[in-house]
Amino acid sequence: MPKKVSKNLQSIFIIIACLLSIILVGISVAILGDYSQTMHDGAGVIGLMNSDDAAVTFRDSIDRYKEKAENLVKGLMAESYDSADDFSVSLSRAGKADGAMFLRYFNDGKEYLLNNQVYSEEQESKAVLVGARMQVSFCAGIVEDRQFSISAFAYCIPIKNFEFADCVAIFYPVGSVVDNVKLDDNKETKSQLLAICSQAGEVVSILNNKSFDIQQHNNIYEFLRKQINDKTTIDNVQSVIDEGRSDYFPVTISGQDNIIAVSGIREHGTSPFAVIAVYKAEDIYSAAYSTFTTLLGVLAMFFFLLVVIAAYFIISYRASERRLKKLKDYNEVLDCPSDVMFKRVAGGIISQNKATNFAVVVVDIKHFEYMTDHIGQESMIKELKQIKDFYMRYLQIKETYGYVGNGRFLLLFHYRDLETLGSRIKILSNYLRISRTTNSGERITLSAYGGIYLTSNGSANTVEKMVDMAILAENATKYPYDFDAFRLYNEKLHSSQAMNEYIEVNMESALEKKLFKVFYQPKFNIEKNVPDGCEALVRWYNPETEEYMQPALFLPLFEENRFIIKLDKYVYEQVCIYIATKAAAHETIYPVSVNVSRITATDPEFLSFYVEVKKRYGIPDGFLTIEFTESFAFEDYEQLRETVNVLHNNGFNCSIDDFGSGFSSYNLLKELPMDEIKLDRFFIDKGISDERDFKVLSSVIQLGRGLKMKVTQEGVETKAQMDMLKKLGCNVIQGFYYSKPLVEHDYDDFLKRKFLN
Repeated sequence: MPKKVSKNLQSIFIIIACLLSIILVGISVAILGDYSQTMHDGAGVIGLMNSDDAAVTFRDSIDRYKEKAENLVKGLMAESYDSADDFSVSLSRAGKADGAMFLRYFNDGKEYLLNNQVYSEEQESKAVLVGARMQVSFCAGIVEDRQFSISAFAYCIPIKNFEFADCVAIFYPVGSVVDNVKLDDNKETKSQLLAICSQAGEVVSILNNKSFDIQQHNNIYEFLRKQINDKTTIDNVQSVIDEGRSDYFPVTISGQDNIIAVSGIREHGTSPFAVIAVYKAEDIYSAAYSTFTTLLGVLAMFFFLLVVIAAYFIISYRASERRLKKLKDYNEVLDCPSDVMFKRVAGGIISQNKATNFAVVVVDIKHFEYMTDHIGQESMIKELKQIKDFYMRYLQIKETYGYVGNGRFLLLFHYRDLETLGSRIKILSNYLRISRTTNSGERITLSAYGGIYLTSNGSANTVEKMVDMAILAENATKYPYDFDAFRLYNEKLHSSQAMNEYIEVNMESALEKKLFKVFYQPKFNIEKNVPDGCEALVRWYNPETEEYMQPALFLPLFEENRFIIKLDKYVYEQVCIYIATKAAAHETIYPVSVNVSRITATDPEFLSFYVEVKKRYGIPDGFLTIEFTESFAFEDYEQLRETVNVLHNNGFNCSIDDFGSGFSSYNLLKELPMDEIKLDRFFIDKGISDERDFKVLSSVIQLGRGLKMKVTQEGVETKAQMDMLKKLGCNVIQGFYYSKPLVEHDYDDFLKRKFLN
């Protein structure tokens, strides 16, 4: 038989075998499902009956102690007292005899200790204060007494028409109340865990525990998260406890079927209690479970054929898929979810709770890279793990978090109002401000900033889009701060985002079509009364609207996405072409200043490109000035000094632009061999007095001239400003008083009209 036919028959056999196996498995699963459901329902009902029995005995115990408290007060009222001291002594004596841990009483709106000293309401439990105002005997549940730092069952017993007290608060040991909760041995020993817990999930008492690592005062919800990792079931358990109901839930623990039975107790206080029991299904309902396992064995035989055939094809694929998924979903360094998992989980939470308001919060550690370099990678990872642990503990039900990297966390909060949300976010910020000790023993303080997107702004967006808009809010420094250093996304940012998207989509084609136009703003030497060249500026022309887009709209984004490097090179080369064209036509040429962003100046190809283009177009030395921003100069003197030296050696002049805009220092003038300083218009704007304005401007001009630098003043708009600058010895002016920025042919006409006629 030919090999090809043989392989085809093998493939057909595999397909038929797989189909038969799947059919058999489907039939078996259908039969098995009925038995499985019967077993789970029967086991659940029996387990719930047992937990209900325990709940009844617990409720009875609470009632007995309430009756004890009432009898104690009745006994006190049978006596007469001459003073509050007499009453206090009798109350203390009666409490000790009754087994109470301690007692306090209320009179005329105040609470007193047994020594008649006023007890601060700030220290008292709110539940006890509520009970004191009620006119019936009231169990306030378990309270944490701040005076003695212990837990106790609190009862509030009212007293009518009594001079020295209108309510007595009696505190009994928790153990005394819960020790009376008993089941018969058969019911109790069947349980893997039988415990009493509070509404908050604190384990009050463990009646039986066979196989779980849980202690008194542990949290039952944290225990369930570790055992079943089923958020929906845990949410349902909490809902049952909150509402004081009873219910059961089939779960899988360590690969075995179990039943969690919850019996709520609500009517005895403001904080509900519950009895929680965990049973193995086979321990409760062995007959059904035996049938279940027999059918499962039959199913396994049929399923084995399918597994053997399919295993070869899927094991390697699934293994690699799991590795990739784990890498995408989990940050192994911090042992926490990644941004990929966050977006998936958050999307599920939001879609399942459409009536709930959610906030997507981006949290960034300020100066993360600098802090990492400063304290070291190991110390920073330690800090990030502590922050992660805090966020994980801080989250509530139906909330999640993830780590993006580079000091950025993502959080999903649900909220009722902005005030509550603001308070929660302030807690996040305050946690980072706590002073910490690094591995090297150094004390540091971190701080955070971020952005917030509210689903109420448009919940139809994907979580990925919500994160992008929260980041947009974080970066929008011109809008007001919300929640300390966190900003809310709003409609202004929406329009800003739309503009940014338009810019990023069209920037490459605009460069190819030469829609970026070079404008030239003339400069005038008021000392020598001659032109002093110009500064090259860029505008983006929109042929559809026939308008120019101002640089403030696109330059910040270009610096962020690094497109500014291409644009700076383009403008520089256009300037070189312009100068070379004038020289070839034997026309008078003037120097041109070209701006260079910090991003461009630190690009590895910056110097080689600018030098090569200058040589290619034969630009004479001294006719090109490179303007660096003052902020870049302030950041790295050493790097800029080396850059300036290379430019000087190749015939360029160098200038500091916007001097005085916020980063000025004498170090800048002292350390950098610049040819020119361009003063920010701040120096000619009106200050608190003309005299002070004059002195400040005069000192800066004289300082520049004393260092043999050309001093140029930007933003000159009036003759009075020019006259003052000329009087103070300023070399050059630039601004609308002399000329606005002009396109190339208008600039040429301006020079001819003004100086060559």
